[in-house]
Amino acid sequence: MFVPKFSPQRKEAKDSLQEVCGRMKKCRVLVTGAGGQLGSRLMACASARPEVDAVGVSRAELDVCDAKAVAEVLRSVAPEVVIHTAAYTAVDAAEENEAEALRVNGEAVGTVARACAARQISLLHLSTDYVFGDVPRRPLLPTDPTGPLGAYARTKRAGEEAFLAAGVNGAVVRVAWLYDAEGRNFLNTMLRLAKERGELNVVSDQHGVPTAAPVLAEGLLDMALKGTAMPQGVWHFAHAGHTTWHGFATEIMALAGLDVPVNPVGTEAFPTPATRPAWSVLDGEPLRLEMGWPEMTWQEALRACWELRRDV
Repeated sequence: MFVPKFSPQRKEAKDSLQEVCGRMKKCRVLVTGAGGQLGSRLMACASARPEVDAVGVSRAELDVCDAKAVAEVLRSVAPEVVIHTAAYTAVDAAEENEAEALRVNGEAVGTVARACAARQISLLHLSTDYVFGDVPRRPLLPTDPTGPLGAYARTKRAGEEAFLAAGVNGAVVRVAWLYDAEGRNFLNTMLRLAKERGELNVVSDQHGVPTAAPVLAEGLLDMALKGTAMPQGVWHFAHAGHTTWHGFATEIMALAGLDVPVNPVGTEAFPTPATRPAWSVLDGEPLRLEMGWPEMTWQEALRACWELRRDV
């Protein structure tokens, strides 16, 4: 059962697991993009799991667009599972650099997937809610039609298609609104702006599910440990419930104990080169049931992630 390891339940599970793992073969996992937000969190989570032997490679250490380099890393590391988090994530910059974004988010995914397939290595690839465009206002299933609205979204959808065409064992896992206790993300940006300005104006007409990187990382490791038996195809990872960016910011201020006005504004208040989906509420229930994880609301995940903050 998946329980965040920063909770008491996870500690109990970990203690009992340690007795078993001395007799178990560790699962070797290769994490690409290990210097990024999710990649670094995956490495931190893996270091506390005795059943996982994780090797991380950063962008400087592996050019995922280089087929020969990818093949050499797979040969030298010999992982059973690759978790591919490396990506071109500059959403707005992609509007003027779509070719480069496609090279990383699309073509490189195919390169990694084919290399894994050739060596019978399972692959977990991270994708995004941005692949959806004009959709019905209900939690979105992996089977719902995609409709990318911008360059970044098109390149991420191309990566999904390249993964599926490679015939590799594993899964595409879509996530949305990812944040963590540390680093540059919405959580820490709101805290900084609140202290600097004493007031926040936050978009209230975009709907989604904030996703805590520590919880996602543990879930991905759970999937990796299943090896070839992991869920196959395209899946959504999302906590229960949904909100707006305004709702998310309001919850952050309450958690931080900051008496700061959070004013709702429309998307037009913050014009950007790339169009953001107005509705990208992912339905994580199918994957949760498939993996046997307990339900966790986005508010519960936020509180659990908050406990990891160094300045709390």
